[in-house]
Amino acid sequence: MSHSVTTEQLLDFVSKSLTKVLKTMAWAECELIGFESYSGSQSLSPKLDPEKDGSSRMFAASVGFAGDLNGVCYLFLDDAFAYYIANIITGIDLEKLEEDTVRDVCGELTNMFAGTFKNTLADLGLPSTLTIPTVMQGKRMAISTAGTSSQTRFAFEVDGYRIHADLLLANN
Repeated sequence: MSHSVTTEQLLDFVSKSLTKVLKTMAWAECELIGFESYSGSQSLSPKLDPEKDGSSRMFAASVGFAGDLNGVCYLFLDDAFAYYIANIITGIDLEKLEEDTVRDVCGELTNMFAGTFKNTLADLGLPSTLTIPTVMQGKRMAISTAGTSSQTRFAFEVDGYRIHADLLLANN
């Protein structure tokens, strides 16, 4: 059975998936503030706001999905937001949060985001399975879009912080 998903549906699914996860896990208000396509070119990680995060470092977490529709969901979180959200989710004081714990929270948020997105696709008859989350840290990263049919970056405002989510879809 073949199903098609429109670009508008995918955009809606990404936004609703991340909003649901952040609301459920951290009671955080999440609002989509924009998106743009990066299809067919290398994509650099989003620019960080040095006024909010003097370290200019970020956590980039990814979870892939494979099935009738294949792709990868990414979350890009600056240091300040990553520690903020880890504090809310774990209840550990900011001063006592270890980097490994923050990395775990980033990976789990991305896993839940991708899982919620995947379940929405499954409800449309497009089942898939998830990969294990991968979390990287750095100041500037690039995502190669080779072998993808589309890549879209979403900007969200979450409790006064800006975070980004990318959706890469593979050619089938």
